[in-house]
Amino acid sequence: MARTTVVIEDKLLKEAKKATGESTIRGTVNKALEEVVRRQHIKELLALKGSGIVSLTPEELEKMRANE
Repeated sequence: MARTTVVIEDKLLKEAKKATGESTIRGTVNKALEEVVRRQHIKELLALKGSGIVSLTPEELEKMRANE
């Protein structure tokens, strides 16, 4: 686990805590980073749509999302 020091805008942190439901800075940052990575994975999968490389049904994709 990495340790780092960052400067975060107070208003943005407050909004992020509310949006994530987290009460700690660590939890908020981790949840936000997880969401960024999840969205990137979805973008990558969508970019492959129709290519034949990935042949997931909408139901299978939804199941993958639910298991994250």
